[in-house]
Amino acid sequence: MLRNTLGIVNIDGNNVDFGPEFMPHRSTQAYGFLGRYRVIDFILSNFSNSGISEFQVYMSSKMRSTIQHVGTGDQYNINTKRGRLRLLNSEANATSIYQHDIKAFTDNLRYIEGSKKEYVLIAPSYFVYSQDFNKVEENHKATGADITVLYKNISDAKEAFIGCDTLKFDTKKRIVGFEENHGKYKNRQVSLEAYFMKRTLFIELIKRANKVSSLYWFKEILADVVNDYKMVGYAHRDYVACINTIESYYKTQIDLIDPDNRRLLFKPNWPIHTQTTDSSPTLYGPLAEVSGSLISNGGIINGQVQNSVIDRDVVIEDGVVVKNAIILNGVTVRSGVTIENAIIDKETEIKHSIDINGTPETPVYIKPREII
Repeated sequence: MLRNTLGIVNIDGNNVDFGPEFMPHRSTQAYGFLGRYRVIDFILSNFSNSGISEFQVYMSSKMRSTIQHVGTGDQYNINTKRGRLRLLNSEANATSIYQHDIKAFTDNLRYIEGSKKEYVLIAPSYFVYSQDFNKVEENHKATGADITVLYKNISDAKEAFIGCDTLKFDTKKRIVGFEENHGKYKNRQVSLEAYFMKRTLFIELIKRANKVSSLYWFKEILADVVNDYKMVGYAHRDYVACINTIESYYKTQIDLIDPDNRRLLFKPNWPIHTQTTDSSPTLYGPLAEVSGSLISNGGIINGQVQNSVIDRDVVIEDGVVVKNAIILNGVTVRSGVTIENAIIDKETEIKHSIDINGTPETPVYIKPREII
C-alpha cells in the first residue's frame, strides 16, 4: 500500500479548454459526471484505494465548488487520525499565463517540504480512469526508475486526447521525449500526466523549473530533464477518458451510458467514492417513457427520455422529449420542449415550447440558472 506516498491532485493543464462560457462557476475538477459524481472523484478514489493517506488538492481560481464537494475528504475514506487533506491554490494574484502548476507548487512549497513521505504521486483530475497505483510503485522500484509516467496506448489519437502529451520510447522502453498530440497520427502513447518519484526529486524539479522560466509547467521541466533522469512508462490497460473540451465532456458521458463501457471504468472491489445526499427515488409518472439512460434520485419524470444522463432533482413534464442529453441538477423542463444533443446546466428552467438541438460533435450548452 502507498502509505509512504504523498498524493497530489494537480490543477487543470494548459491542454484543458472549455472556453469562458462553459460552466463559468466551477473548474473541471467539480464538473458533474454521470449524474452522481464529480470529475475529481476518480483520481481521489484511485489515491485512497491505493492506500495513500496524505493528500494535497491544488485548485484553480474557481475553487468554491471543489471546496464544497471535497470538503474534509471523509467520503474518500481518508484516515481521520493519520490522514490529512489540504486544499491549496496559488497565494498571489497573477495573469493567466503565470497561473500554472509550478507556481501553485512553489507558493505551497512549505507543505510539500513539510511532508514526511518518501515518495510523491502527482496526477490531474481531468483524466478519468481506475488505477491501482501500487502496481505503478512496484514497476518504479523494479525498473530502478527516477520517474515513472502513467500512459495509455490509444488508436484514436487523430480525434481524441488532442493537446495531451505523448511519449517517445527507446528500444529499452525508456522515455526519451515528450510530444504534444496534434492529431497527426492514429496510434500514440498518451501521457496521463501521473508521475511517481521521490519527494526530494519533485522539490528539486520545482526549483529547477523556476530558474528556467516563470512560464513553465511541470510537464515542461520533465521534457527538459528527460536525458538527466531515468524515466520509464507504466501502461494503463483499461478505460481512459480525457475531459478537456466540451465535446469530450459530452461524448464521454454519452458513451458511458452503455453498460459494457461502464464495466471498463467501474471495477469490482474498486469503489469510486463521492459525496452522497439523502433524497427520495425519482418519481416516474404514468406518461413517462425512459430507455437507455442514467437517472439520479429526487426527480419527477413524465416525458420521454432516451440515451441521456439526468442529474438529481430534475423535473421533466409530460410532452417533453429528451434525447442524447446531459441535464444537470435542479433543472425543470416544461411541456412542449424537445432537447437533443445538449448539455443543460444546473437550476435552469425551460418554460416555453422550444427545440434545443445540437449535434453529437457540437452539443448545445445552456448556462446555469437560465430561464428560457
